[in-house]
Amino acid sequence: MRRDRISRLAQVLRLDPSVFINDETGTGNRIPLIGSIACGRPIFADENISEYIEAGGLVHADFALRCRGDSMTGARIYDGDIVFIRSQPTVENGEIAAVIINDEATLKRVYLKNGQLTLVAANPEYEPMVFSGRELETIHIIGKAVKFLGNLN
Repeated sequence: MRRDRISRLAQVLRLDPSVFINDETGTGNRIPLIGSIACGRPIFADENISEYIEAGGLVHADFALRCRGDSMTGARIYDGDIVFIRSQPTVENGEIAAVIINDEATLKRVYLKNGQLTLVAANPEYEPMVFSGRELETIHIIGKAVKFLGNLN
């Protein structure tokens, strides 16, 4: 990940930039679990590393977040699941991304069309969030969801 992206992401999440540097120990890819992300209404993005997750060499992610809420259940992402995020400033239409809205973080499908950004839950109980014009200045895609770990409860 580029240094300017690391710096911006660390600033938004109020973390030290060093948390985004993976520790390759030879036993696998250790990815920092830096806190929670809303799968519902956005939550305040003030997270810290709570642990490191051994993700193996097949997961190419920069950090992980614990999901809170039920807005992504249609994508089989449930409350308490861990989602792995690869830092990148854009995603393709329909991809699931971690998004900062002002100082709040949420996990949603992202659609951009005709200068309008729409964040869509994977649960019909939640209305899409639509942003345009100057509102777009408050939105930052921090990365693409590349994998998740679920519980068998």
